Amino acid sequence: MTIPPWTEVQLAVGGALRLACGDRRGLGFFDASLDGFWRSYRAGAICYPFFLLLLILSTTTQEWDDTGIATIVIVKSIAYLIAWVAFPLIILPLTEWLRRKERFLSFMVVYNWSQIPQMALSVLVALDGASGLLAPSSAQLAGLGAYIAELVYEWYIARVTLAVTAAQAMLIVIIDALLSMGLVYIAESLY
Repeated sequence: MTIPPWTEVQLAVGGALRLACGDRRGLGFFDASLDGFWRSYRAGAICYPFFLLLLILSTTTQEWDDTGIATIVIVKSIAYLIAWVAFPLIILPLTEWLRRKERFLSFMVVYNWSQIPQMALSVLVALDGASGLLAPSSAQLAGLGAYIAELVYEWYIARVTLAVTAAQAMLIVIIDALLSMGLVYIAESLY
């Protein structure tokens, strides 16, 4: 029996938040089937408006003027889509190498849905910095703290969903961070 989309989103975000608190029972909130895998990409659509908000907050007026709004939004949006597609294509052979291929769907479903609370945290920190509630140095420190928290969260997700060692989970986090940094670098070099 298929549950309504909004109910699945609520369950998945609830599971993601439980995992963020270190509660492994959050794994029971996800549909780790092939259909659940494809539906987990709804998280990308949910996160996209927040991504655009972060883009607005992180792009200077000079960059908008020099490059143009359409160019920046299109280039960054393409990089956003590539990240959502490239990561599982990299992780699938890695799970094979780690002898955890049977856990790939579970990992990707949880990873995808976990992007929603991570994006919410990033937006909250960026809004605090942009609103002037935090001094620039405090905003940078809060941003760094949020980024570290997101890396630890992803490490935990990899550890519990793939049942891998701490070092193997760290490898997955490093791959994701390098992919993200590489895509940002490429996107920004295009304008």
